[in-house]
Amino acid sequence: MRPFDESQLVSPMPTTLDHALDEGIMIAEYAARMTVKNRIVVDAIRTESGFDAERYLPVAADALRELADESDAAGARIAEEREFAVALDGQGAHIHDYRAVDDLNLRRRERVAEELARALRRQADDEEALRGLVETSRDDAWHEIGSAIEASLDAFAGVEGLKADYEREKPERLNLLIRRDLARLAEERSGY
Repeated sequence: MRPFDESQLVSPMPTTLDHALDEGIMIAEYAARMTVKNRIVVDAIRTESGFDAERYLPVAADALRELADESDAAGARIAEEREFAVALDGQGAHIHDYRAVDDLNLRRRERVAEELARALRRQADDEEALRGLVETSRDDAWHEIGSAIEASLDAFAGVEGLKADYEREKPERLNLLIRRDLARLAEERSGY
């Protein structure tokens, strides 16, 4: 067996700003979508009014702005770390022990955080983007609620079997599903 030759390793290319920004936007949009979806699910359980996309536009905008604020805070934290790190020579003791050699990487991270915050605020102010986010969240909510109902009905059919008076008991079972199972699901999801 030949000894390991470190010189044969290829150094990875640093990610581009556009690529890092695209990934950040994708992750942030997913987080905002989950926030809106959870609100839709909770409202579907607690209220008797129908779905109205207009009601969720501010929820979507607030979620995006909150994520933009988090990105701004991350950029500020990175800037502080970079200021301190550029004065330190040598090699860090661990991956978060930044030194002067990390200046370029920290500048990239800071810029990604700043650009991400700007992009998220633009989306929060773009009604068409918000409507798309609300509609996707609605689809996610519908899938989650439908899956919960199917699972509950499947469990009922497996344990109890199909009864002759299935239709007569159906409203009571659906009421129980809404009060117990979907309420529990909403509680679990609100913790995310």
